[in-house]
Amino acid sequence: MRIKKRRLLVALVSGGQLACLCTALALFATWLQRDLESTMRSQVLADNKQFAAQVATMIRAMGLHDLRSGTPDWNRLQDTVEKVKLPNQGFVCVIEKGKGRILCHPQLRLQPSLALTTLGQVVLSGGGKNETILKSASPGGSGGGTAAIGGSIHVIGVSDLPELNVEVLAHQDEQGVIAAAERIVESVRRMGVAASVILSLISAAVTISIVRRYENRLADINANLERLVETRSRALMRTRDAVIFGLAKLAESRDDDTGAHLERIRDYVQVLTSEIMTAGAPLDATATKLLVQASSLHDIGKVGIPDAVLCKPGKLTPAERNIMQKHAAIGGECLLAIKKVMGEDDFLSTACDVAFSHHERWDGTGYPNGLKGEGIPLSGRIVAVADVYDALTSQRVYKSAMSHSEAVRIIAEGSGSQFDPAVVAAFIRAQDSFSKVASKATRPFADAA
Repeated sequence: MRIKKRRLLVALVSGGQLACLCTALALFATWLQRDLESTMRSQVLADNKQFAAQVATMIRAMGLHDLRSGTPDWNRLQDTVEKVKLPNQGFVCVIEKGKGRILCHPQLRLQPSLALTTLGQVVLSGGGKNETILKSASPGGSGGGTAAIGGSIHVIGVSDLPELNVEVLAHQDEQGVIAAAERIVESVRRMGVAASVILSLISAAVTISIVRRYENRLADINANLERLVETRSRALMRTRDAVIFGLAKLAESRDDDTGAHLERIRDYVQVLTSEIMTAGAPLDATATKLLVQASSLHDIGKVGIPDAVLCKPGKLTPAERNIMQKHAAIGGECLLAIKKVMGEDDFLSTACDVAFSHHERWDGTGYPNGLKGEGIPLSGRIVAVADVYDALTSQRVYKSAMSHSEAVRIIAEGSGSQFDPAVVAAFIRAQDSFSKVASKATRPFADAA
């Protein structure tokens, strides 16, 4: 996922930059095209004026006098006009001043009818739509401009020869000027596109480098945070386990057992949950761990039972038994109050279930809520078997310890009435492990995590 996001980020950055560069390049090319056309048109006009003046000087030096068609002077001038070549399909022609009749033209011998053309005199406005040559030359001076001729626009320079009563015109097709500008702009455009692509690729590479560095830095920060969280979590777990043990020991301290009961209950629950998981029950490693830890709090409610009842060496009266049975509700309410303060927590939820339901019976005759069958939390059904087995096989001031086989028989007889049949079946399969736990000497409280 992170690689896909990185690729998307790089694509967006590079694509956006390339789009911006191409847009800027297109605008620049448009501006450059117009600027070049204007500059080159002005330059061509200046060149044409200069060239027309040079041709006029050359004609003046030829000493011509009679420019009537067919005369030797006319032939010499016509030959000169035909030999002159200008860029952009340009040419030079000579017209009669005032009347505007063409005297010499490169195509005149091929098209004699050109000699009959009379070119009107108009100001240099650049917008003539008739086939006219725009001219505006002061006596003996020069002029120029543009004109529409034969469907195209010509840039024309004009030079006046008053002694021969003619004007020399130097033409160049404006389309050639535009094409030259386009060639320059196209070169710039290609170079700009190449530069834009290169810049985008460089930007993509830089972006990838920055993103990777950021990701690596972020990964290092996350790793450090994970290690810190793990360290803090382990510390909190140790603190929590210590609190669990302290709360459980608080209840047990008022009884004649010294904490071995807590250890055995946890071991029994560990054995039972492992066996139940093997059989495919809805338990996982996390739920099992929570249940093993929470099982130590099953009798936390005993702190609320008076000593006269809790520590009585003999058989309890019915009234005393009712008082003793309240420890399940007292323990559950205590843990539920802690949960309300701390917020939702899987461990406290499991501990509440265990405290409330470990004296419920499968047939619904248990306490404190008279839950029945699978309405009893699985955690409570498991702890119920472990608690009864430990009570049967442990010595108390008011009774002797029962043998393992006798305890197994009693629990088996309670299957379907007091206990969940599936839990009893798991207990029967794991009874050897229960016997080993029961026979172990008392040892320091162990962390079952």
